[in-house]
Amino acid sequence: MTVPLVEFRDVSKLYPNGTLANDGVSFTLQAGEIHAIVGENGAGKSTVMKLLYGLERPSGGMVLLDGVPAELRHPRDAIAAGIGLVAQHLSLVPSFTAAENIVLGHEPLHRGLVDQSRAIAESLALARRFGLEIDPQAHVADLSLGMRQRIEILKTLYRGARLLLLDEPTAVLTPQEIDGLFLAIRRLVAGGITVVIITHKLSEVKAISDRVTVLRAGRVTGTAPTRELDEAAIAEMMVGRSLMPPPNRSTGPRGRTLVEADRLSFVNGQGSVRLRDASFHIAAGEILGIAGVEGNGQNSLARILSGIADPCAGEARIHGHAFTGRGVRHARRLGVAAVSEDRLHDAAAAAFSIADNLIATDYFKPPQSRLGFLRPGAIATKAQEVIQRFSVRAASSAVRMGALSGGNMQKLILARELAGEPAFLIASQPTRGVDIGAARFLRGELLALRDRGGAILLISADLEEILALSDRIAVLFKGEITAEFEAGTADERELGLYMTGLQRRPAVVA
Repeated sequence: MTVPLVEFRDVSKLYPNGTLANDGVSFTLQAGEIHAIVGENGAGKSTVMKLLYGLERPSGGMVLLDGVPAELRHPRDAIAAGIGLVAQHLSLVPSFTAAENIVLGHEPLHRGLVDQSRAIAESLALARRFGLEIDPQAHVADLSLGMRQRIEILKTLYRGARLLLLDEPTAVLTPQEIDGLFLAIRRLVAGGITVVIITHKLSEVKAISDRVTVLRAGRVTGTAPTRELDEAAIAEMMVGRSLMPPPNRSTGPRGRTLVEADRLSFVNGQGSVRLRDASFHIAAGEILGIAGVEGNGQNSLARILSGIADPCAGEARIHGHAFTGRGVRHARRLGVAAVSEDRLHDAAAAAFSIADNLIATDYFKPPQSRLGFLRPGAIATKAQEVIQRFSVRAASSAVRMGALSGGNMQKLILARELAGEPAFLIASQPTRGVDIGAARFLRGELLALRDRGGAILLISADLEEILALSDRIAVLFKGEITAEFEAGTADERELGLYMTGLQRRPAVVA
């Protein structure tokens, strides 16, 4: 019998705060396979990765490498054992070249100095060996996310990785970049590398993996060859129940134009143009999806429309009234609400209670306050109603926001923004980092607001989400709207061409 490359044998991880992240986890990784690990938020996927990479140590059980118990006390122990990690947030030095990043920390030396020629030659040789072509002298700051990820992979291979851990590797890639990544993964496996991939996209699990291990509440609910399971079966193993089909978009007539953006532009503090002459309109009862590779102006657009930042030029109007450049409260007074891209820093106060977070935008209005004084009883009652309606898993409204899972936190943020029945909602990455059940719930709430006549600007890196929810789609590239599509007239691959600037056509802006 072949000895597994890695074996988790009844591994548990109990954190000091009492959280049991892994509970008797057992599974194997075979050499030369692509193994997917999936599960809802809090299921224990990231902890498995941390245990394998020496970022955490087991509280119980045993991790074996090549059949021998492994002592992975630190990432350097994992690296020495041939384990490499490519995290979702890449750790490259933007001002360095590709070759300089690949050899960083293990630079070839000549007379005590870094041998740049050898670094370039060794990087090229490694890239060609695994079919991961790069320009070793290109600066990372000038490269696409897909190319940066390729450099991160080569960086781990340069250190001798034989087991590669990929954490949500497709989260911000275009369809074309995903195709390139999957081709690279298959080449790596053909070259003797074993790959573990954590992803929430079940279609990708089916497309790339040989076997899949499913975690739920810290325990393994099944490991099987991927070909033996369909997406519905995997989802049911993840959540412990059959999922309702996703809500359908209605095809009813749209209302009159509610929101108009006219040549919005923005330059950041460093003098970089982040948004250039962005014009669009959104009707009542319509979702306009914004597709684009992250960093192409989406965040600047959302901050301007929500009142956090002022445009350098142009304006946006709601009901014919300008609301940009006048602050957050003015925008909200006209019916604007926003779900921020970064919920931990911009949308929630982690140290405050659920109740406090739910009144953060309208604490000065009744029934939360009266004559300038807060009313704790009314606040608690309102918060408990929201907890029940949105099926938030929390003992009470006094629980700290930071103690909640990502999905429950996102539910509460959306609930707060919907509470005033906004005319216009800016939803930035509304389901990022939440599990499949919470994502379906949140998307259903967006569609319900749209069906009640709300106008929604949906900004998402998930093209499946953009295509599923949007009535129209605009593509943002380097701060400019480069194309616009009616729902059903473009697929992920076509959008990807515009997202990377390979194609461009005038947007239609009524």
